[in-house]
Amino acid sequence: MRKTESKKSSIFSKLLLLSFTIFILSQLVVNSKLTPLGTQLQSLNAEKEYLLEENRKISEEIAKSGSIKVIEQLSAKKLNLSQEKNQSFIYIEDPSLVANN
Repeated sequence: MRKTESKKSSIFSKLLLLSFTIFILSQLVVNSKLTPLGTQLQSLNAEKEYLLEENRKISEEIAKSGSIKVIEQLSAKKLNLSQEKNQSFIYIEDPSLVANN
């Protein structure tokens, strides 16, 4: 009886040791596969954050340069166009002047 119990205990301990070894090896393989991917993911996240910030700055710059005030200033400087301060409207009432459709 003692021999069978001893054999069972020995087999159990060997199986336990084998299972533990396989588990450790599988964890090492998984970690070796995931570590470069994690590094790459961090790099891509940093690049994404940089691009998002750059996109925000460009959008802000477009919004500023597209404002009516900036356009008025550029037209005044570069094209010598300016809006007249005193605007006057002249209405002509002549039935012979008709817009053609």
